[in-house]
Amino acid sequence: MIQYIAYNNLDYEKWDKCIIGSVNGSVYAKSWYLDIVCEQWDALVLNDYEAVMPLPKRKKWGITYIYQPFMCQQQGVFHKQESYCVDDFISAIPKEILHFNFNLNTHNSSTICVSRSNVNYLLPIDKNIEELRANYSKSHLKNLRRANKHNLSIATVPDSAKQFSKNKRLLASGFMNLKQFDLEFNIINTSLELGKGEIFSVKGSQGNCCSVFVINDNKRLYLLSSYSNEEGKRKSAYFFLLDYIFSLEKFRGFVFDFEGSNLDGVAQINKGFGAEPTKYITINQSLWYRCLNFIGINS
Repeated sequence: MIQYIAYNNLDYEKWDKCIIGSVNGSVYAKSWYLDIVCEQWDALVLNDYEAVMPLPKRKKWGITYIYQPFMCQQQGVFHKQESYCVDDFISAIPKEILHFNFNLNTHNSSTICVSRSNVNYLLPIDKNIEELRANYSKSHLKNLRRANKHNLSIATVPDSAKQFSKNKRLLASGFMNLKQFDLEFNIINTSLELGKGEIFSVKGSQGNCCSVFVINDNKRLYLLSSYSNEEGKRKSAYFFLLDYIFSLEKFRGFVFDFEGSNLDGVAQINKGFGAEPTKYITINQSLWYRCLNFIGINS
């Protein structure tokens, strides 16, 4: 039986055990991560935590709705067995929740409420760096040659969470708001404290010129955030830095998760490293449709 359980009644130990043991477990569904990215979250739980579905909630104008949190690409149903009927979970969302719009994960499929398909790129780091480079695009190899021409080097002192956040705020002020910057800093800082996050940086002429922040969870590296200043862009530091990460023996056998993208330009950069596309869907149910269901009228 699928039960709706409010946040303060969830068993965190059983929840995280379910996520860790799931065939599609993800850092996005870990309790510590949800606590950071969600203003509030409840959940749908099958039996004794055999499968779970987090429900990030907000309320506006007295209307409760489910949304997709910032820096949390995929949600949906996480399950221990190979598959579950995701539609059963969607149908179990309480009717008093009058609107929802959120992403499922790559292991989920649905026949109802699907609004669009999204793309993510994954790169298995299962070969040595020379073999991985054989699948780079000509453009990426050219960028690596440019980086080497500038004698770039990995910073022996990578950015701290505070420095990374400061540089990101300076360079991405037109793309993120203050609330999103604060949330990103909280993710980075907490991840580093938990030993789940790592920052890699490229040394520039005046401080670090490029950095990436990744979360390491269950042999998967999530590229959560990055920046390059003008020097870093001019010297192709981003390409140099990712190539360095892929070369590290400690990550052999991992999967590098680029976190997207639906944007053609970003997708081409990810694809240029030899990454392969995977699909996940967004489901949406309008306020009008939910209201009709709530009063017992099917549209």
